[in-house]
Amino acid sequence: MGKRLSAGELVLFVDHRGREYVRRLIPGRAIQVQEGTFQPEHLIGLREGQLVFNSQGQRFALLRPGLAQWIPALPRQAQPIYPKDIGPILVWGDFFPGASVVEVGVGPGALTTAILRAIGPSGHLTSYEVRADFADRARENVELFLGPVAYWTLKVADAFAGIEEREVDRMVVDLAEPWHLVEQAATVLRGGGIFLSHLPTVLQVKALADALRASSSFCAVQCFETLQRSWHVEGRSVRPEHRMVAHTGFLVLARRVASSLVRR
Repeated sequence: MGKRLSAGELVLFVDHRGREYVRRLIPGRAIQVQEGTFQPEHLIGLREGQLVFNSQGQRFALLRPGLAQWIPALPRQAQPIYPKDIGPILVWGDFFPGASVVEVGVGPGALTTAILRAIGPSGHLTSYEVRADFADRARENVELFLGPVAYWTLKVADAFAGIEEREVDRMVVDLAEPWHLVEQAATVLRGGGIFLSHLPTVLQVKALADALRASSSFCAVQCFETLQRSWHVEGRSVRPEHRMVAHTGFLVLARRVASSLVRR
């Protein structure tokens, strides 16, 4: 049986057409979904996966949202990194349980949340964010989804002025000019560590790739984007959806070269 829902949780309503609505269970505050409402008191204590009806008799499956549903609904001042990019970031960046990670630029905390889930309590994430309001929003969002996280350090600081951490496994940057951090990244990452950046424009990709290739500290530079196209599959109607999640950004990766040389 599904775990029972509690007050303050995020919940996902899915209608018969697959449309999704992320809401929060706040006692005393009615929840509007389509033409009708739900009273949170009637939902708190139910098990995940139950079918529920709003005040207009419309039926929904009651679930907990995953990251893919939660991220687009995030309260935010900055654009989040979307699920279709977060998946490749976690895989190509090879984030693993126990990894030490430095993140520069947290936005609303979408990628931060995914990294924390990937590295687990045995790892540690240090995030740099220059804007205090962005940092506060990211902390609220992360704790809303994960609760308090003991293995996360959020610093309101300018990474361009210096990054304290050393010998970390991964460094991920979500800033407009990441090429200015390439030489710092060389001092932060261990040998074999991965540098990764998410960028919206090809001119930024060009500048970062050139900086990485010009550095003697990095190798194996890769640049790519991901596209996501959903399909409509219903009865004998099988076709691509009319809309797709096309370009949202590029990923640029590189590996840290060890400082010492091995000579025959």
